[in-house]
This record gives sequence, structure tokens and C-alpha cells, in this order.
Amino acid sequence: MHNLKNILLDETLIPDLIPDLSATAWDATDDSVICAFGPSDLSPTITLQRKNYTTCTEYSTWVPIASWDAPCSLPDLSSDEIICLQYFSDTAISCIILAGGDLVVVRENPQDDEEKVEIVGSVDAGIAAAAWAPDEELLAIVTRADTLILMTRDFEPVTDVALTAEDLKTSKHVSVGWGKKETQFQGKRAKALRDPTVPEIVDEGKLSVFDNGRTSLSWRGDGAFLAVNRVVLNSRRVIRIFTREGTIDSASEPVDGLECALSWRPVGNLLAGVQRVAGRLDVVFFERNGLRHGEFSLRLSKDEVDTWASEVSLSWNVDSTVLAVSFRDRVQLWTMGNYHYYLKQEILFGSEALTSPRPVTWHLEKPLRMCVASRGRILDTEYVFRVDRGSTTRPHDNGIVAVVDGRSLKLTPLKRAMLPPPMSFAEITTTRNIIDCSISLTGSRVAVLTTLGIEVYQWDLSPKPAAVLCKIASWCSKSAAETWSNARLKEILLQKEEVVSLLSYSIYREPTVTNYAIQESNESLVDMGDGLDLHDSNKNSLVHSILTDANHDFIWAQTATGLDCLNQWDLSLSAVHLLTEIVVFEGHGEHPNALDGYSLRNNNGTYRHTHIFSLSRKGQLFANDKLLARGCTSFVSTNAHLIFTTSLHLLKFVHLDSSDEYEVPGDTPEADERCRSIERGARLVTVIPSIYAVVLQMPRGNLETVYPRALVLAGIRQHLDDKDFKSAFLACQNHQVDMNIIYDYRPELFMSSIPLFIQQVRKVSRIDLFLSKLCEDDVSLTLYKDTLARRGGSEQRGDTSTHRTYAVTNGVGNNGVQDGKVNRICEAFLSCLRPLIAGHLQNIITAHVCKRPPDLVTALELVTSLRKSEPDKAEEAVSHLCFLSDVNRLYDTALALYDLPLSLLVAQQAQRDPREYMPFLQSLNALPPLRRNFRIDDHLRNHAKALTSLHALAAHEEIESYTIKHALYSQALKLYRYDSDHLATITRLHASYLNSRSNHLASAIASESLSDYALASSSYTKCSPPRWREALHCLSMAQPPPSPKQITTLASELSTALIDQQRDYRSASQIQTDYLHDIPTAARLLCRGSYFAEALRLLSLHNLTAQIPDVIDTALAEKSGEITELIADCRSQLAAQVPRIKELRVKKAEDPLAFFGGDAVFGEGEGEDVADNISLAPTDASTMGGQSLFTRYTGHKTTRFGGTVAASNASNVSRKTSRTRRREERKRARGKKGSVYEEEYLVGSVRRLIERVNGVHAEVSRLAEGLARRGLIMGMGERVEVVENAMRGIVDECERARGEVWGFGNGKGEEGGQGVGGGGGGQDEEKGDEMGEAGSSRPTGADGVFWDSQMEMQAGKGAPEVKIWKAF
Repeated sequence: MHNLKNILLDETLIPDLIPDLSATAWDATDDSVICAFGPSDLSPTITLQRKNYTTCTEYSTWVPIASWDAPCSLPDLSSDEIICLQYFSDTAISCIILAGGDLVVVRENPQDDEEKVEIVGSVDAGIAAAAWAPDEELLAIVTRADTLILMTRDFEPVTDVALTAEDLKTSKHVSVGWGKKETQFQGKRAKALRDPTVPEIVDEGKLSVFDNGRTSLSWRGDGAFLAVNRVVLNSRRVIRIFTREGTIDSASEPVDGLECALSWRPVGNLLAGVQRVAGRLDVVFFERNGLRHGEFSLRLSKDEVDTWASEVSLSWNVDSTVLAVSFRDRVQLWTMGNYHYYLKQEILFGSEALTSPRPVTWHLEKPLRMCVASRGRILDTEYVFRVDRGSTTRPHDNGIVAVVDGRSLKLTPLKRAMLPPPMSFAEITTTRNIIDCSISLTGSRVAVLTTLGIEVYQWDLSPKPAAVLCKIASWCSKSAAETWSNARLKEILLQKEEVVSLLSYSIYREPTVTNYAIQESNESLVDMGDGLDLHDSNKNSLVHSILTDANHDFIWAQTATGLDCLNQWDLSLSAVHLLTEIVVFEGHGEHPNALDGYSLRNNNGTYRHTHIFSLSRKGQLFANDKLLARGCTSFVSTNAHLIFTTSLHLLKFVHLDSSDEYEVPGDTPEADERCRSIERGARLVTVIPSIYAVVLQMPRGNLETVYPRALVLAGIRQHLDDKDFKSAFLACQNHQVDMNIIYDYRPELFMSSIPLFIQQVRKVSRIDLFLSKLCEDDVSLTLYKDTLARRGGSEQRGDTSTHRTYAVTNGVGNNGVQDGKVNRICEAFLSCLRPLIAGHLQNIITAHVCKRPPDLVTALELVTSLRKSEPDKAEEAVSHLCFLSDVNRLYDTALALYDLPLSLLVAQQAQRDPREYMPFLQSLNALPPLRRNFRIDDHLRNHAKALTSLHALAAHEEIESYTIKHALYSQALKLYRYDSDHLATITRLHASYLNSRSNHLASAIASESLSDYALASSSYTKCSPPRWREALHCLSMAQPPPSPKQITTLASELSTALIDQQRDYRSASQIQTDYLHDIPTAARLLCRGSYFAEALRLLSLHNLTAQIPDVIDTALAEKSGEITELIADCRSQLAAQVPRIKELRVKKAEDPLAFFGGDAVFGEGEGEDVADNISLAPTDASTMGGQSLFTRYTGHKTTRFGGTVAASNASNVSRKTSRTRRREERKRARGKKGSVYEEEYLVGSVRRLIERVNGVHAEVSRLAEGLARRGLIMGMGERVEVVENAMRGIVDECERARGEVWGFGNGKGEEGGQGVGGGGGGQDEEKGDEMGEAGSSRPTGADGVFWDSQMEMQAGKGAPEVKIWKAF
């Protein structure tokens, strides 16, 4: 759906003194044209000149290169003729091949030993055709003696092949063995349409009456094959295909009327030729094997075919997108899309004849730039592909697209009808071929520029079965020949529905912008005068194009130095271009090198805030003078977005606002709504914001409409800002957008507009759908995060200051809970819908059910009230409840209300089997109310409520058995808190229950409260740790009083338990002192706990000082030896484990694969070699391939068939059993040497060692004090120094180990047991935060154990504290 728009037009007249122009060639280095003039019958001189064109001066200059005489040596030629002109840019050499047989080389910068003009070779028989290969390394020449000569670039012959009639037998035409072509099956319809009296016509290769006998050559784009079109035996024209080595490959099938025109499409699939038959002129195509492959008609009348179309030549451009068809006085440009050929442009030359045989020369690097040569002028022109579309601004975004096809303009409003070309919704037919068209702002008027004038049409876009276009105005020049001899009509622009602007060029390069007013009364265009009034800085610049802004308020002239506003006619200038208003201009980078110089100003010279977008030839997208993106292939803009496609097959959106900040999204369609993947090679056609549609055209030509999430969300947000809730709801429904965005986008606005929402949406089913889709997640911050950096006027989301607490109910009873988003919305809807219960009963029920948790109780209470007044509505409400919720839960909730008729109604609407519920309901109906309530609560397993009903029935024995059965002791104690007799019974039962559950402390307290001291003492003794004080107290309070032996026995058991289980030597010592009266044993127990001062005091108190050496000194020696041995063990452990940890970390860094699983015997020796070009890392995690930004959030959600996505992804991997998991956990706990868990085990071991050393500080300090006190008496002073040095040494080693294992250096801690670098776990914690999200993909089974190990290692617990040793 692209048209060709002219962006460069340089037409130069040839001076009268210079002979006629004969041939042209491009110099791609500076875009200049090498022109060859002569020879002619009057003069044998050949003149070679260079035509330069620069964007700075915008005028062409002629630079002479060489001139020489070239007399023809062939007697049958009156003068020589230039067959081929080739320019080699790398050596600045021109090669001219003459029909007389000479091969001439012209050097622009010859060396001292070189001639400027040199004849490097000659063919005596003369040359019929010649062509250089695309790589400029091979020259093909067809002589007049029917030979094909291939030469190198140095003109060394490669091969010489004779062209004979035998070549026709080498054809590779395929026969399927079904007889002749005319006898093959063609179908019933083909036979029915064929006249049986007319025989089948089989082409014999007859020559056309206009055949000039010329020979033509054409190379394939890759230079591998050469096509030769030549007449054989003056009876048939044949296209021969030769390889690069000169071997014939195939010959074409016979085609009647085939002429000499030939052009091989550079992509290589087709050869184009011309067939003239029965007054019709067609372009026919051949495959490389010579078979026909389609054709298209040039749509000419018989008179045109016989006159100016009597001589035709073809030429493809370098990228195979445009086919130039040259006639005697004009050139037509054809393109193909969707297997249809379109005539896009026609360039007329009036009475001047074009040069032959090839008047069109395409640029070698710029695909749409060409040079057209005639006898008296040369035209240098360039085009771009452009979509002629209507407005993309609401409410005029009808998606109108105009496609030029010769004399037809195909119009399609894509918003109304998605018709791919060549089909169209409406069509305009003109008398001449169309050059350009323009669509008005509203789309109701279309201006068409033809080769003869202007025509304006009007049509009605209202939704009707058909659209009729009516001509309302026209303007024609005097004659086409006169027009194109003096001026060229270039571009047209329809402005403000009433003014048509025409850009034209005179033959003297003077641009003119003429404004015409549309007068419908007489169907004419009134000339309003010249509208070209450029700014002073652009006075000398050539106007290349005229364009308008998005609102069609102004017309702008585009020059090489800037843009000038041309507002000469009276338009509404008030309140159109405010500084904050977005004004969008669209161009195609006609002069990307001058983008930095673009400026926008009106006639007064004041600047306005604008957005100017342009696309350069190299795919660079610019916004004003800022480069936005590279590799851009197409773009379109709206008032809110700049939309463009990239060469990576992505569709991207850039937000537009009043600032000049353009944030281009990255190539991440899975993470950003502004980026979307599209089909390979797709191009933008138009955008229709009102229906959130983007229309793309595929490379073949078919159309595809997509609804990008960015455009949909932008439309929804705009609807919400405008409080158009119905449109926002329908957009969410149609495009599968989570409806939570209606609330989450602007919560306060929505909550204050709920009555308006109900009024607009109106339908009960739609309101139900909205309520049922509510969830607690804020989708505006997650799934649909607003990518627009700043949005004015929107309140901050997530504000919890307005949150209130509602009484949210579950299916059993009412529980006051903190409300959430869903509950707030449902409660707000309920407050608005309660007065409208007659029409919105279903919505009220839905609002109750959609609460979190569902408020089924309130909904059923509403049904109960309706049963009394409106039974029919009650049944409807229950039916809707059954549809929305679990019928079993709903039935249980109805039973919990003790309403049997309601329960019966729910069971009936749920379509349950009456045999299941009728006997039960009948039995309940026969019971008294309290007993019925008990039966219902017991059936529903509401045991607490059932116990309450039993208490109301005063069934005490049944209460005791029910309490024991369901362990309802707490509820029973509350019920009997004022009944002391039954309270004691329940308490005794409770104590027995607690004792059976090994809750000895609670059982003892309950028994003691009942004065059952014997049972309480026994329970206190069983506690862990034993409650020795409470046990001895209760034993002494027991009745009858215990004997001394019982007390001694209990005290001895408690002392032993404290020593063995808790190592509580002080408590055991106190029992020995107070109850067993064994003072030496008590002192020894104190010494075992290093409480030497207390032991000395105890012996002195009881006058046992004589036992001090035996008790105290012996204990001091034993304890000092024990501490010394402990410190030695710690040192040896550090010496073994810390170096091993360092070794493991080095190996892990050097070869992670071998460390984590490449070698089973890692750590014990060198493992086997492992290939480094394959991945051996085991994994069962599924990838996220194929998931986009809008599907990855549902990765763990329930599917529509009841399964989960995670479960379906794991169905193809082996299931890990709990057995393998437990085995792996045992491996991790052991930390075997060489396993992947060894490092984790060693780090944990060092941590535990440091904690153990920290724990003995107080004990060693008491030991040192005791040794010092007995040092002079018993000679233990040296042991004090030994113990302190050992302790100081192990603390220093712990500090060094901490630095080596956890990456901290030595430091000095603070007094009072503060750790060295106690806050040093920050780095590990930071790593843990980085791995937080990774935990969501934790594998199962044994791999999960390894995963947990690695996550804990990366997260870490921080470095342990090392207490400073404070010497005695």
C-alpha cells in the first residue's frame, strides 16, 4: 500500500552547442552523472562530461572530461553509436563501447605514461550489444557476427561462443509426460469458456511488427548468469541463458510478439521482457529455464501502442522493487504487491524523444534514484515509498489509505473494511495517470494530482453499505504536452477541507506553490495566487516538498536548510498552536544530512513546540535533531505515540508529551509493553487509535491488523481519565486486559465514580464480569506498569490512608478483618446497588460472593428476606449463588444458619440428589431447636458451636464425652467458668489430656490448681528441664505428708537429672546442700561448673576447710587440663579446615563444572577429562521461551482444565521422589570430602567452633581466677599463664579464620563481648537479595536440596562474632 513520492527533482537542459545526449552512467562516490554526447550523422565527435549536483547549491554544473572523434568503420552505419557506457568509480575510468567495434577507455586522471583517451580493443564485425557484470569484473559482448565474447576488466578474452540455431535445443523445459500443452487437462470451467470452433493458439515465436532487430543483454544480480535476447534466423526472437563461463544453460520457449526489451530482476527469480500482440502491450516474465512465468498488461490503448509505445525498454532498480518501463516520450514506474502490478508514476517528456536503447539509468547504491536522458534534457530524480494515509488523530482516524495504480486511486477506510490490495473499498478513476494524492483531515475529501491537472472528490464515511465518490472540483492545464514541456507537477496537499496547494517546478528550476480554493457550486478550483513566501534564510533554497501538521492548521515548505510555514490564506489561528500542544510532522528524511538544520517558524519568526520525525535512507529515525533509533524500517505517529518498526522485526512505541524527552524502549518484548514482536519484514501502514489497531503490510503485500498492548492500554487510560468507563470496560473485555486496571490506574477517581460506572456499563452481566475479575494485585504496578515517565493530574496509587475496616464474613460466621482492595470495591458497589435491588439483585449477590473471603452468610440472609416478599427472585438469587460458588460450601453455609427451608432451596437449585439430603433434613426437622442446632453443627464439624448447644441443653455427661472426643477443653472451661463443680471435672480431664500429650508443665499447673499435689509433683519432675523447686514443694504439700526417704529419693533423682540433662551444676549443688546435706559433693559439683569461689565459700561456711585441697585443688587441675585439651582440639580443627576451604574455593573458581558435578571423585585426585564444547550441567528447569510480558505472570496459575502450568511443564521430566530427597539431605548433612556439600559443611563447622570458643570465655575466666587464688598456696601460678596464653592464642586464630573464610580482616572489638566486625554480613545479605527472585524456580527432589545449599551459601548468615579475651 505504498506509493512513490518524489523527493528530488533536478531537470537540466542541454545547451544547444552540445550534440544530443547518447548515454549516461552513475558515479556513486559523489552522485554525479557521466554523460556521453554524440556521435551523430553531422559530427563524429564524442564528448564526455560530468554533471554534478550538490545539496548545498542545489544546482547542476557541467565538468568536461574528454572529447574525440570516432568515425565509424562499418559501411552500413552512417555514424557510430554508443552501445554501453560504464564508469569505474574506483579508478575514475569510463569505458565506452561503440557499435563500430571500438572499446574506448577514458581516464580522468591519467598517469604520465597513459593516454587520456585510448582504444583498448576492437571487434571487426561490429558490436550489437554489450553489458558489464554487476561486479564490474566481466564484460559481455554480442557481435554483429552472432558471437558472444566474454572479457575481463583488463579486456582479456575469456571465451568466444557462437550463437547458432542449435542453441534452441538445449532448453530445459520440463515435460510431465501428459502429451502436448494444448491437450493437458484444464478443468470444466476452462473448457466451458472456450469456443470449440476456435482452435487453440500455440505461440510459434513470430516477430513483432515493431521489432527493431536489436540485441539486448542483462546480467543476473549476482553475476552468475547472463541473458541474451536476439533474433534467430530473422524468424524468431529467443532469450538465451549463459553461465559466467560462457556455457549455454537454457533458451526461452517460443513467444509471439516478443521484442528486444530485456531486464533480469536483480534478485534473480525472473527475467522481464515485452510482448506486443493483438494491439496490446504486456510485460512478460521468464524463469531461468526459459519458461513463461506470468505477465501484466501496460494498460495502453491501440493508438498508444502504435504511437509513443512503439519502442519500449525495461530496467529494474538495484533492490528489485521498481520496474522502469521506458517509451518514446515517457517513463513509467511499476511496483508489485500481492501478485498485482501497480503503475505508481509516469514521467512525461513532451515532444522530446528519449535516448535509446536504455534511457533510464538506476543509481547503484540508492535504490530509488535514477537518471532519465532525452535528446535535449537530463532528469535526475529520486523517490521514496510512502503510505498516503488519512488522519491518525481522533476522532478522524478512519484508517483511510490511498493506493495509486495508474489512472485508478484505490481508497480503503481500514477502520470500516480491512481489504488487502489490490482490492479496495472505493475507487477513483481519472482520465490521466495519477502522480500524487492528498486526504483531508476528516477524510471526507480526496485531492488527486494527475499528469494533466487536479481533481477533488468527496465521499460519505458514515456506516453505509457502499461509498460513492463524487467529483466536486477540478483544474486542468491547457495540454499535457505543453505542461510537461514547461513545468512538472510534483506534489499536492489538501488543506483545511477548502484549500488545495500544488507544488510545481518550471523548466528553469523555479518552484511554485499555488493555492486553489474549492468551489463546489461550479466544480472548479479558483487560483488564490502564489503561496511560496520563504524566510530570508531559505530564500535561495529549493523547495523539495510541502507538508502539513497533524491538525492541518499550517502548510510547511521543506528545503535543504529548514522548514518554513506558508500560511498565506485565512485560517483559524487562535488556540491551535499553544506551547504545550503536540504538533506532529511526518517526513521521510529526504535530506538527512540537513536534519540538524531544520527549524520551525512562522512568518513572524516565532518558534513553536513541535515534534518533527524523519527517516533517513540508512534507517535512522530522527526526532527533531535527535537520533532515536537505527535500523528503522517504517514509522507513523499519533498524538500520543511515535510508532516504528525495526530491522529486528520489532514494533516499538515512544510516548509523546510536551517535553523533548523521547524514551525508546529496548529490544525486550517480553518485559516492556512498548515493544512487540512482529512478522519478519512487516511495515507500518497506518494506526487507528480509536480501535487500538495497528495495520501492518507483509512483504508479499497482505495486511495484518494487530492490537498492541501499549496502544490498548493508552486508550484505556485515556478513557479512564475522561471517565468513559464503558469504553474502558469494553476495551478490557475485547482485548483480554485484566479489568483490575480500571481501579488500579486511578483508585480515588474510580471509587468516587462508581455510580457513574454502574450507569454507563448498565448491563448486569458486565458488572458481574468486572466484580468477578477483581484481585488484590495492583496490575498498574506490575503487569500494566505505566511506561510514561510523567503523567500530569493522576493521583498517587497505592495510598492506604483511605483504607477502612469492613466486617468481612466467611461461610460460617462473621469475623472482623482488615479489608483489602477487593473488599473495598465490593462494599462500595453494595452501597450503590442496595437502593437499586430491583434491577441489580444479581450484582449484589455477586459483590457478596466476590469478597475475600466470600460473604456467603450475608448473601444467604438476603435470600432469606426475599423469600418472604418475592419468592421468585429468591430462587433466582440462589441459582446465581450456586453458579458463582461451590454448591457444597453454599449448602453447608445455609445449614449453619439453621434455616432448613433455605437449605432445601439451595440443595434443589444445586441439583443435588434428593436421596442425599432429604432424609437428613427430615430428621433435623423432627428435632427440638437446640438439639437440631447441635446436630447441624456436629454435621458441619463446628464442634465449638455444637458444644455450646449441648451446654444450653444441660447435657453434662454428653458434654464430658464430646469434650474428650474432640479435645474441646478450652471451650468447655469457658462454658463452665461459673460452675465450680463441673469446672473441676473438666479441669481434671484437661490435666489428664495434657499429661497424655507430654505437656507436663501445663498438666502440673492444672493438677496443682485442683490441689492434687502428688500428681503435680510427678508432672513437674517429668518436665524438661525438671522443675525441681515446684516438684519438691508439691511433694511436701501432698497428703498424707511424704516420708523423709521419699523426699531424699526425689531430691537425688532431680540432682542427677539436672547434671546429666542440663549440666546445671549450681542447681544440683543447691539440692545437695539443702535436701541431701552432702557439702563435699555440693562443692565438687560447683567446681565442675568452674564456680570455685562459691565452692570455697560453701566449704568454709560448714567448717570443712580441711577438704579444700582435696576438693578444690583437684578440681582446678582437672579443669585446667580439660580447657587446655579443648583449645588444642580447636587449633587442630582450624589448621585442617581453613586451608581446605581456601583450596575448594580456588578449584571452584578455576573449573566450576568439575566442582559442581563433572567429576564424582573430585577432591581426591585428578578427575577424567571433560569436553569443554558441550554442556554437562544437569537441569530440569523449563525455559521461559514463548512467554511474553503478558503471559509470564500466569506461569504458576491454574489452567482452564484444572492443572497448573508448572505441572504441565514438569510432565516431561522424571519425577523426583521423597526417597532421593532424603538421601540427598543425608549427604548434605555429612558433608563428605569431595562432595559438592563439603564447603558448606566446613564453613558451618568453623562457625560452630568460633561460637564454642565464645561460649567458654566466662568459664575460663573463672578458672583463671581460681588458679590465681590457689597459686601461691599450692603452686598453681604457672597454670594461670598457660591457660590465659592458650585462650589468647585460640581467639587470635579465630579472628584470622574469620577473615579468611568470610572475607574480613583482623580487627579489634569492643569490650563487653562485642563481636569483631559484627555488622560485616552486609555483602552476603546483598547477595541474598540479588538471588531473591531466583528462588521462585527452585527444582524438586534431590536437585532441590542442592539448590537450597547453593542459595544459602550465596545468601550467607554473615560472619560470626569473635569475643575479645579479657585477661585476668
